[in-house]
Amino acid sequence: MEFDLHIHTNRYSGCSNLDADLLVRRAVEVGLDGVVLTEHGILWPEEKLRPLAEAGAEAGLLVLAGQEVACFSPSGVFEGEFLVFGYPRSLGSSRAVASVLEMVHAVGGVVIAAHPFKRAAADPGGFYGAGMGVYDYGIDGLEVIHPSYDEEGLALARRAAEDLGVAGVGGSDAHDLAGVGACRTLFFDTIAAMEDLCRAVRERRVAAVAARGRGGPAGKGGPRGRRGGVGV
Repeated sequence: MEFDLHIHTNRYSGCSNLDADLLVRRAVEVGLDGVVLTEHGILWPEEKLRPLAEAGAEAGLLVLAGQEVACFSPSGVFEGEFLVFGYPRSLGSSRAVASVLEMVHAVGGVVIAAHPFKRAAADPGGFYGAGMGVYDYGIDGLEVIHPSYDEEGLALARRAAEDLGVAGVGGSDAHDLAGVGACRTLFFDTIAAMEDLCRAVRERRVAAVAARGRGGPAGKGGPRGRRGGVGV
């Protein structure tokens, strides 16, 4: 099953132009089996997610909700952004990563470093993400494929996942319909609920893949059916 694990909609992410009501059709069009909505610091309320999930189910698409959390140390130093799956409440964007990890792991969820090696626009030598900090945190996985990675970022991410022995995933970080499915995560098992997704990440029964024809470093893997693939 192929999922896009990193999607922002204009419902709860002010930086996004992606209409949640159009997402299901687009995800099906690009061949996805599931999507996870990861708004900034906000978990979709169950009553708001339900109609979208029902529309997805009718189209054969699983729609789940996680969140993307920006973390800062107690002294205010940016520690990176992290995808959180399996936590039942919104976390905001001001906690330390150690606190987030403790809270999420306590309820059986997982924490994945979002685009840790994405170049920072204001600092070409730095990263807008955890960067080498991924080696210091007890994360469950990291994005090894992301549309914003350059060749070096892609290599650093793949090496970090291998060194740490954690899941390497792909996510589009889509903020508009055109981006949906650009980078994906292939699950080796059937995913029917968030608990299945978290278990697969912990057990590393996943691989990062890129949609064929997207270009850039992520699109250079070998063929996997109608898509390109980069397994980690």
